Amino acid sequence: MKKIKISVALLLSSFAAKAQYTEYIDVASNELKTKSIMCIYNAAPDTIPAQYFRLGFFNNNYHWVKYTGAGRVVVNMNDSNGSYRELCTKQGDNEVNCATVDSYQTEYKLFATDTIFQVWISKPLK
Repeated sequence: MKKIKISVALLLSSFAAKAQYTEYIDVASNELKTKSIMCIYNAAPDTIPAQYFRLGFFNNNYHWVKYTGAGRVVVNMNDSNGSYRELCTKQGDNEVNCATVDSYQTEYKLFATDTIFQVWISKPLK
């Protein structure tokens, strides 16, 4: 009976540790600001490779990522000098919080305080 309790405790602690890896979102645009590319990945060594998504000229205006059980999310923006984007977050059932932020070689650290954490990042604003 003791062996089973120890095994379950080890499995649960391993799962909790994996949920604490930092998540990353990288966004960049082309010079004309007509396309936006987003790459999502995390620091865990045993996860799937980075995933890439693109917004074109006729696509929607926002990248969107929904996390479950995230702790820290780092958003790296690599647009041209003088560029801005809208960065929105939502914690669980709370209201969406948006801000227009500088997107020229900047990093924003976000912290999830709820189980469900959502991030929206606009195309570069003109």
